[in-house]
Amino acid sequence: MQKKQITAKKSKGFVLSLIILSVILLVALTAMLLQALRYDNGIEWNSDSLLPVAIEGLYSEEGGEWKPFTSETSFDYHAMRNITLRGNLTKDIPTGERLFFNICQLWVTLRVNGEDVFRFGPQEGDGNPTRSIGNIWYTYISPGITTADEVELSFGNLYPNAYFIQFDNLLRNIYTGSERALLFEAVHKDVGQLALGTVFLIVTLLLLIMGILLILLRIRSSAQFFWLGICTVSSATWFATLAPALSLLLPYPVFLNTLYSCSIQGIVLSIALFVSGSLSGWRKKAMYSCVGFIMITMLAATALQMTGTQDWFSGIDYFSMLDAAVAFFVVFSLGYEIRVLKNRNLISILQAMLPLVILGILEMLNGYMQWTKAGICFGIGLLLFALLEAFFMLRRIRMSMENEKRALALEAELAQNRISIMLSQIQPHFLYNSLLAIKELCDTDPKTASDALEHFSYFLRGNLSSISDTKFIHFDKEIGHVKNYLYLEKVRFEEKLMIQWELQFKDFVIPPLTLQPIVENAVRHGITKKKGGGTLIIKSERIQNAVIITVTDDGVGFDVNKPKADGITHIGMSNVQERLQMMCEGSLLIDSELGKGTVVRIVLPQKEVQYENNSC
Repeated sequence: MQKKQITAKKSKGFVLSLIILSVILLVALTAMLLQALRYDNGIEWNSDSLLPVAIEGLYSEEGGEWKPFTSETSFDYHAMRNITLRGNLTKDIPTGERLFFNICQLWVTLRVNGEDVFRFGPQEGDGNPTRSIGNIWYTYISPGITTADEVELSFGNLYPNAYFIQFDNLLRNIYTGSERALLFEAVHKDVGQLALGTVFLIVTLLLLIMGILLILLRIRSSAQFFWLGICTVSSATWFATLAPALSLLLPYPVFLNTLYSCSIQGIVLSIALFVSGSLSGWRKKAMYSCVGFIMITMLAATALQMTGTQDWFSGIDYFSMLDAAVAFFVVFSLGYEIRVLKNRNLISILQAMLPLVILGILEMLNGYMQWTKAGICFGIGLLLFALLEAFFMLRRIRMSMENEKRALALEAELAQNRISIMLSQIQPHFLYNSLLAIKELCDTDPKTASDALEHFSYFLRGNLSSISDTKFIHFDKEIGHVKNYLYLEKVRFEEKLMIQWELQFKDFVIPPLTLQPIVENAVRHGITKKKGGGTLIIKSERIQNAVIITVTDDGVGFDVNKPKADGITHIGMSNVQERLQMMCEGSLLIDSELGKGTVVRIVLPQKEVQYENNSC
């Protein structure tokens, strides 16, 4: 027990130190990033190092009539439409100068004076396992293009599930100049997504460190920190791949495009595994089945993409429907556990998921309305979910540690109380009266004396073993101990003590020395003080989700509202009441009336799953 107390103190001190260190680290990293941002803002960039370029002329949709193209022209980017823009550049691009295009999930062909200068899109035998090269900044080295040259730009969607304003990204983001200036401009355009991704990385670092260390300390539910960390690192990866600025640092567009699809499924998998740790019964098994099914689907999609049979990104709508079904099942399972099984600990998880659900719905609407960049709404929801759930988990761990501390203190108190109970039960007058009764029986009825002596030894052994027994015992064992006690009292009082057993239900566990002190009080302070004695009734039954043990005597009774002067005599009753509440959320109800007797009820809630020696 002393070792447990030391471990609990170390664990509590460790978590407190870890929280303080995490806060200091987060503040320091934030200050460093702000300082870096102030430095970047202080740099005087040459306005001539990156200049916008546009194409002025006519456009045609699907080979139709030619129409004037202006800065106000907009296109239906959701449709699978082929657009051709013909005209002239607004600026000369000398030989060797760079021309930058923002290409996002499009096929693109550029012609100068009728000659193809570059082409993007599905090509036979090019080794690209996807249909496109993703969301990138493409650099084209000019052979020397003037404003007099005829330029023709053809493009169109490669996928029916277009999300970004791809056409506008291409036509409104053509630049010439230095790559360094382009990187600054690209980061500036993607600052929201990159900032969220950076915050996710910081949160990931903190969560993973906490999760790993708490797992090593074997603190309950700490493994969920690990899955929450995997969720945030998947979110950080997703946000990084959303930003085309990343392609300027990592020139692997096909890899980044594939990583984009995988990271979305990583978010779903980690959330499902995170929630499954809090579920029980068939909900837990079904959640693991969902995780397994998603993994198998991902493996199949990987195989199809690697063989060139099916592009993963083209089936992202099907993955979205699968993810929506898993999200619905997650919410349903949490609601079932809370409402039906009364698991109030899951309310905090549902509360943390509420912003994610709301902002996820807004993200879906944003796919059609396009009022902000892709992923911002859902990303904020993910961040709020991670931070809220991390806060709730730390609070649950702290409460668990406090409960453990109280349990250790109660265990020490119970050890002392058991000694007090034993001493109060094995008092000199009880020993003297029992032995005197056995001595008299030795002269008149040796057989009964032998039986009484055997029950007397069993009673002493039962009391001594109860001092060291800290776990639950089966109800039959407690009944056996009570019967040994009542046998000795029956030898003494004979017809003055009548006993009735009504044990209708016995298949449950109970804290040791729960029933025996109540029976002893009924005999010593109720029946034996009544002239002519009385009857003791012990009954057990199961009613719905609770076991009720009733001890009834028709003795002298007492005033339940009057304080008892004999603290030692009644220490067993108060001890029983405390242990029932702390060990299995049970209760002790006492109803007594002077001159009529006393009724004591023990109520033991029965959980759906019973753990041997660990639960009522």
